[in-house]
Amino acid sequence: MSRLVRPQRPVRQIAALWFAAGITVAAVVGFFFDSKQGDARRHMAYDKVRAKGRDLGRWGGKKGRHLRNQAMGTVAEMKRKTDDTPSEPTAGTGS
Repeated sequence: MSRLVRPQRPVRQIAALWFAAGITVAAVVGFFFDSKQGDARRHMAYDKVRAKGRDLGRWGGKKGRHLRNQAMGTVAEMKRKTDDTPSEPTAGTGS
């Protein structure tokens, strides 16, 4: 059986990616754990995450109510259509 061989990435490319990731992590840690404004930044980030969570919950509730109402409307239409059609033909019963 032949095995597919994946080409290896160059070592420099992998090292550059790890270096960039390390720099990014260091910048984020330095930004949030700054001794002067780090506390305010952490609280602001926390507040934004909580606000997005509330917004998402409200959106989900609205979407759920909309889908429930749409389903109830569809069921009501189906019931109305079945109630409008007679179950047995009444041909020949006229005077």
